Amino acid sequence: MIIEYPTKHFEKYMDSINTRDFSQVAKLLCKNATFCYSGQKKTDLEKVKAFHENFWDVVKDSKWWATDIAIVLDSEKCQVYTYQYNYSGKVDGELVEGNGRSTDVFVKNNGQWELLHEHSSSEAPNHDD
Repeated sequence: MIIEYPTKHFEKYMDSINTRDFSQVAKLLCKNATFCYSGQKKTDLEKVKAFHENFWDVVKDSKWWATDIAIVLDSEKCQVYTYQYNYSGKVDGELVEGNGRSTDVFVKNNGQWELLHEHSSSEAPNHDD
């Protein structure tokens, strides 16, 4: 699957997740990055690392990608993206797939784009339909 992402730094972030090596992800994060996953806020990068590594341990050979990407703010020093995240992998040898919605905030520090904040949640049924 070939996906064209809107910017190189967003593509690098997605690629880093797919290495399943948190040191690659950490290279793209602000020192004070925050993450909110399913209602839990994580401000300590060790907890963020543990979250990722636990997922990678449970969902073997996971692959992540983004679709329905929109840049909702685009300035010289800040970009905000909304998108659907998607993943697939194996749990106990069985194929699993999932998705949800994310909002990412990137800021430019010393000429480099870094992820400052990510807020993600699993897809829930829309009861307004």
